[in-house]
Amino acid sequence: MNIRYFLYFFSFIAGWPCVFYLIGWLPHYTVNYLLLFALAILFVVIRNEYRLPRPITLLLVLQVVTWGLYVVIHGIDMSYFTRILMLCITYMFLEMQLSGERLDFVKTYNWWLVFQVVAGTLGFLLVVAGILQPIFEFREMDMRTGYFFGLFTTNTYFEGLVRNAGFYDEPGALAFWGMYALLINKLFVNNKKVEVLLIAGLISTLSLAYFIQIAMYGFFFYKEKGRKLLPYIMAFILALVLISSFNERMNRAIFGRMEYNEETGTISGDNRSMMTKVCWDIFLESPIIGQGARHLIEISQEKRVFVGANPNFTLACDGLIGQIIVWSPFFFLLTLRRYDKKYEWAFWLLITGFLQRPYDGTQLLYPLMSFTIVLHAYLQVKNMYESKPKTKYLA
Repeated sequence: MNIRYFLYFFSFIAGWPCVFYLIGWLPHYTVNYLLLFALAILFVVIRNEYRLPRPITLLLVLQVVTWGLYVVIHGIDMSYFTRILMLCITYMFLEMQLSGERLDFVKTYNWWLVFQVVAGTLGFLLVVAGILQPIFEFREMDMRTGYFFGLFTTNTYFEGLVRNAGFYDEPGALAFWGMYALLINKLFVNNKKVEVLLIAGLISTLSLAYFIQIAMYGFFFYKEKGRKLLPYIMAFILALVLISSFNERMNRAIFGRMEYNEETGTISGDNRSMMTKVCWDIFLESPIIGQGARHLIEISQEKRVFVGANPNFTLACDGLIGQIIVWSPFFFLLTLRRYDKKYEWAFWLLITGFLQRPYDGTQLLYPLMSFTIVLHAYLQVKNMYESKPKTKYLA
């Protein structure tokens, strides 16, 4: 077996949000990340090829230096060391991508997501039809009950409602990383089969954020096709209607979440407004550098509120400086819009995703996949203009 592909796949399943370590198939993610770090170093050193473009290297160094300073600023907060470790692993995986067939990594990632989406959709249909039952239960990171169905897992299974989470900790995570796969495919591979499978299969997550993002995706990338898209839009809506018809709980999970709630002044599916307000108040207490990851946990315990998964989480945790640093790869992607508008569209889709599911320093996938997108976008632009040596385009 090619060690490169083993490392690629291992990076996708080594830790949270993948639940393999929670169900006992892998050691704790700390062990997995350290092992991945050691194996990646060995691979890169043996190859002795260092090709990462200077702008991407500088972005990585910027983040490493900033989180190194945050360790000291926030009173030896070791969580920022974890972020640095994730960035070091990311650097080595970027080098690995450049030392072989450059699109092999993103193709491997995309087919892993396609597998979860297709298998999960099949399992989803079998569950709602009353054919498939949980094989066993396990405990999620947040101590909620997880259900393993063989074809997929979920933490949402009650009163006739089930949502596909693939092998991630919750359905929203599969929707989030599935959108990454959809965007990567559109930007760099353009495999129509993968695109259709992801768009259709991610419906089984019943994620409101996904429905919003896929509407944006269709508007950005297919707005010029106009009427040709109508049959596909109708098929998408019909799929939602059919799924919602299984039972009342399923209907409330899809169309009920889009209804306006006059009492709260929000749509019914909005479960982040309160957390957003709490994090905004916390941010105002330390707007420049934030409260720090460790201190933010202490504050949330004191207030007895959950402060994650909302647009203001990064501001509360890392402040304005931290927000800019976290988003720096995307700002770089935005600068490439002068060469192709698709990079700007990718920027807005990525930012929309991050606002509802903010950066978490313990997840390797955040820096790994974000920097992978930026790297391949940079290389795509460079390759596009390398035949024009007099054109001033990139350093």
